[in-house]
Amino acid sequence: MKTRFFLQLIILTATAALSHAATQVDFYATESSSQDTGMIQMTTDHFYSQFQTIDGYIVIDHRKDHFSMEEATSNISFYAEIQESPEGGWICTLNAIKAAENKNVSSTKKYESYYMILLDAKPSLENLLSNLSGNSKISVSQPEQKDNHEDERHTDIEILAGTWAGEEFIDKILILRSGKGVIIYKNGAIMNVSVSIDGSSVHIVQTGRSNASYFPELPRAAALKNAASAPPVEWNLVLTAGGSLEGSKQTLIQNGNSPSEVKKGTVNVVWQRRK
Repeated sequence: MKTRFFLQLIILTATAALSHAATQVDFYATESSSQDTGMIQMTTDHFYSQFQTIDGYIVIDHRKDHFSMEEATSNISFYAEIQESPEGGWICTLNAIKAAENKNVSSTKKYESYYMILLDAKPSLENLLSNLSGNSKISVSQPEQKDNHEDERHTDIEILAGTWAGEEFIDKILILRSGKGVIIYKNGAIMNVSVSIDGSSVHIVQTGRSNASYFPELPRAAALKNAASAPPVEWNLVLTAGGSLEGSKQTLIQNGNSPSEVKKGTVNVVWQRRK
């Protein structure tokens, strides 16, 4: 009994120490006049989930509340502003405020599409927090180096660039000319991926940490249990003469009839380009 008591005391002390060491962030609703409220909510949720992956911060959910300086706490307050640009595209401003220290930093970028906002979310947040702490990140231009095949690779990726769909639990897939992509699930989850192409063979792989929502085919309890240790989801596809992407997806699947047991498996998929 004494041993168990001391173990519990050690765990509680360590947890309290970690919570004290981490910086708390009050995460507020996005300010926007856009009529595309679904997109704004999706982007807000994505910023929130990306914030939770940054080490050293505890995020407190105030997504239903709008930021007010009068109600600011001693924590960092964060909110985004997203507006449609008259010239096309989107203007996104990230705001971080330390009211107790009278510090306020903002970062504004223009994006061609709101999918680009999603792709840029985590590095933008990290840079904003670094600026708030006084450790500004300065991008230093390096001499441009190209190999003989760089233009060819860009041309290959441009063949795939656009919006795709085809899987039961996925709403849409966006492939960018940069070789990056975003997969948006019908349950609201957003997965970042990298894309490479070799001839007609296309390889797409998850980047970043796994999330239980990336496995909607599984029972929720099994997805929650296995997501943290799951290998990245991968797609090995072929670009057909008809313009579709066909092949296999490596992901977690049920192991037999047991709702709790899973294994790495392969399923067949077909993607069609959306117009």
